Amino acid sequence: FASGEKLPLPGQFKANVATGDKVVFGLRPDDIYPTGHGISSGGAADVHQIELPITVTEPLGNETLVFVEFNGTDWVSRMLNPRPLRPGERVAMSLDMSQAHLFATETGKTLRS
Repeated sequence: FASGEKLPLPGQFKANVATGDKVVFGLRPDDIYPTGHGISSGGAADVHQIELPITVTEPLGNETLVFVEFNGTDWVSRMLNPRPLRPGERVAMSLDMSQAHLFATETGKTLRS
């Protein structure tokens, strides 16, 4: 990432991505969640944890959309069994890297093996 942050490269991309390649990274809100408040599609080894600041929360009843700042932009996440969170609070977030999407910057082509 431009900020210097690093995330582990999921195995499904290792054949198509080399160190230093520029890519577009994506995760759906269901695959980013406050630790303990989501469901991983992959195994424990696929979930990367990182502490991020909360910018906005949107309670929706049985879930809450939680916006966190990462790499200079807001990312939206989905929290099941919500608990109160405050803007500015730093929270351990789980990123299910087995569900990551990577695309070639130049062509937009998916890089999944």
